[in-house]
Parts: sequence; structure tokens; C-alpha cells
Amino acid sequence: MHNKRLEALRASPGDERRPADLEIIASQYAIKFRKVTGTHVVFTHPAVPNCVAVPMKSKIRAAHVKAFVAMVDRMDEGTAPVRVRTVAPGTAVDVAAYPSSVAPIPEAEGGGFVASFADVPGCLGVGETPEAAEADGRLALFAAIDALKAADRAPPEPGAVVGVKAEA
Repeated sequence: MHNKRLEALRASPGDERRPADLEIIASQYAIKFRKVTGTHVVFTHPAVPNCVAVPMKSKIRAAHVKAFVAMVDRMDEGTAPVRVRTVAPGTAVDVAAYPSSVAPIPEAEGGGFVASFADVPGCLGVGETPEAAEADGRLALFAAIDALKAADRAPPEPGAVVGVKAEA
């Protein structure tokens, strides 16, 4: 079922940038699609300790992937989010406990708002209002945490990201 849903996503009409941008960016940066949920695409990169989930319906999904790529590039340069605590695999995680930040999207990129979560870098939600972006981001967190658990990886504890680590 996973492959059929991903194929349907790639072939879906609407935002014509969607299949091309995601496929090209993913192949250039070794990003792997893990699965497709009802609302989000979950993908990973070997250098990133978390899964990333982005909404399928978003017109700026390619921008989300580019933001994830920028994060991977920073990790390659020795700068990465620091996780100071973890939880055991299988532990229930309340996504409402994860802190978020909401920012406006420039009108040139479609307008609206984007919510991001530092504890799960690259995990984003979008919406016409800040509240809608926040709600969409929580769905992305559910999808990302589900993918982490399916891979027997512990999701980060809410509030675990305390800064960035710069290595010489």
C-alpha cells in the first residue's frame, strides 16, 4: 500500500512542482521517503537522527524539503541540534508537549503560516492561520514519531533541543 500511495502522490495533479522538485532534491541529497500517511510524507536522511514529515497538501512542500536539506548541510559542516535527553522506544509521546514556532510565509511563496518544531528538525505544518499551521504541524509530528517508532528509534523528548553544537 505504501508504494501505491507514494505513486499516487507523485502523479497527483495540482502543484506541478511537487513531483519534480521532491524527486530531484531527494535524489541529489540522498533523502529517502519512508512512507506516506493520509496527510503527510515522511522522509529521512542518514545524517539526521530524526524523521521529517511534511504535509502533502502544501504548495510549499519543496521549500520544506529545501529547509531540511539546509539542515543536513549544516550537520555536514559540524553544526547540528543537540539532543540532551531521549525516551525509550515505544514510550507514548504527547505531541501537544512539543514546543513550536509559527512564522508567516511570504506572499510570493503562497502566503499563510508555517509551524516548525526544533525537537524534530524539519517537521513542519502549514495553514492559512497560525492555528491551522500549528494543527497541521501536530499531524506532522504524529507521522514523524510513528515512523521513528516503526524503525525502532526513540523519538526525541519534548524540549530536548537546547542549542546548536559547532565543531571545529
